[in-house]
Amino acid sequence: MSIILAIVLIGFLEAGCSQYLTNTVHKTPAAAEKPNDLFCYSCNATEDGDACADLSGNNATYAKKCFADEFICMVKQFSYTTHANNANLSEPKLWSLERKCINTCEPGCIVIGERTKLFACTSCCQESLCNVGRAGSRSVLGQTSTAGWSLAGVLVAILASVYLLGL
Repeated sequence: MSIILAIVLIGFLEAGCSQYLTNTVHKTPAAAEKPNDLFCYSCNATEDGDACADLSGNNATYAKKCFADEFICMVKQFSYTTHANNANLSEPKLWSLERKCINTCEPGCIVIGERTKLFACTSCCQESLCNVGRAGSRSVLGQTSTAGWSLAGVLVAILASVYLLGL
């Protein structure tokens, strides 16, 4: 009799627990009320050209609605300067620029190099279509951040390419 009672009890427990094993996500009313209406420019200057690097005029083709978990617009810019024959540094030359929606962002610049300086700059904002500028301007390039050293490998690869191309 106790075995039958145990089997019946386990059956009830499994039936009761099955409501917790569904694929539904519970959201509080406050979370359900707050949809993500963020739009960011989304383009890559390497693929989209100067129109992405300089967002002047009508840029509706690059406006993209962000996914539900993306609440930040970002601009990431890779640029470099050269230092030839003890002269002053050249103006920064754009290597790559990317604009997109993202869920986490660390603003700042990382600088690598001496004669040829490589800059990896990131800017972040949280209003629709706010990622219009460049991540690193002349005033920002002098400031560096210790965050985001994972970009160092990318910068070293760019430095090697610049050196090999003789730019």
